[in-house]
Amino acid sequence: MNNNLNRSVFMDGKRDKGKMRANVWQRDDRMERLAVLRDSHPEMFERLGATARMSLGYYENDKQIAAQYGRDVNEGGK
Repeated sequence: MNNNLNRSVFMDGKRDKGKMRANVWQRDDRMERLAVLRDSHPEMFERLGATARMSLGYYENDKQIAAQYGRDVNEGGK
């Protein structure tokens, strides 16, 4: 069923999911600090709950997509 949904086209054209995700991405200082914690103290990061670690993963994935679509993802960027 997923293949059928992936091939579907809306009346006004196929949706660019990456572009939609890039447009709504916003920098989150809490997630940025969590990424620093992961890199500087991995043992402490591993003790965090799964929700926080998954949230960071989604945030970083959206950040990467935003960068691919030309968004400024550096500090001070919007």
